[in-house]
Amino acid sequence: MDLSEKSIAIIIPDFDYGGEEKRAVFFANGYLPFFKNVYLFSPNGESNVLLDKKVKHIILNPRKISSLFQFLKIIKNKKIEIVQGHKRATLPFLLAAEKVLGTKSVFNFDNIYLNHNFICKYISPKHLVYLSDVLKDAYHSYYNRYHNTTIHMGGDFYKAYSSDKINLLKETYQIDHTFVFLSLGRLSKQKNHAMLFQALQRIKDRDFVCLIAGSGPLEEELKALASRYSLNDKVRFIGHTDKIEELLNLSDMLVQASFFEGFPNVFIEAASIGIPIVATNVGSSKTLIKENGILVPPNSVEAFAEALLLMMKNHEKYKTAAVTMSNSDFLKQFHKESMLQNYLSYYRELL
Repeated sequence: MDLSEKSIAIIIPDFDYGGEEKRAVFFANGYLPFFKNVYLFSPNGESNVLLDKKVKHIILNPRKISSLFQFLKIIKNKKIEIVQGHKRATLPFLLAAEKVLGTKSVFNFDNIYLNHNFICKYISPKHLVYLSDVLKDAYHSYYNRYHNTTIHMGGDFYKAYSSDKINLLKETYQIDHTFVFLSLGRLSKQKNHAMLFQALQRIKDRDFVCLIAGSGPLEEELKALASRYSLNDKVRFIGHTDKIEELLNLSDMLVQASFFEGFPNVFIEAASIGIPIVATNVGSSKTLIKENGILVPPNSVEAFAEALLLMMKNHEKYKTAAVTMSNSDFLKQFHKESMLQNYLSYYRELL
């Protein structure tokens, strides 16, 4: 099916900086050469500036059910054939467009959610796309009569720097520690930085620094917590940054202590340049964390601290495995361009 005469809309309930917002922006901009029109329904947010001006951005908050009639009116008047939803708040909108207007509504399962799954199956559209087989396996029992498809998560692939360039970076950032940990993500409850800090407190006699890159509602609370745990000389808050490639190259390992996840972009980014990972075994983490990292149970301070010590002790082994993965055919399927082409193929078949 030729998509060039079709219109597509993306709907997402949040539009500040975050992994799923980043993906929605990538899709919106990436669809422009292939569709007649590309619409994005979302609230105002910091990601507004990342949208191509050709994307028709309609300010609408899917967390308010009162927005539903405005949404349906626009879908009908603009003759939008496909609606792609991100995050569970969009489910009623997708289902309404499917049932009322006959739109091809597609929900993206980006996460293994912690509650309300049984209820959500009654407000989901027929077509479901999962970012990994792990997510698909988790939800298949709820949606065994739906159209379940896996399209692997795609992310940015970065370039590994030379040792000389890394040393210059360390001078710039004034880092002279033996090990550099990097936590990259929104400062929110989901990411469980509190547990990370508790683990760091247990090993604070070791020579390391942990860079906390990102912003969010818990920023001030986490700064106070780091001070309370006497980690001021071990934890450095970077704030929101677009220097992801630089920070990953600067780091010896990526650390993530999340309560729950889908398929974090940063795992792909770290894997692309051969950075080992220590993370909680949630969501799709095990898809990319194999010999190149260590998975621990969620919310286990002791296990996380032990994993950090183990990786520090055997860093060369994990680094070698991470570099091997970065050069593998296996990893290539997780490039964001591969994801885009797979979605386009999916829509050609859907129509």
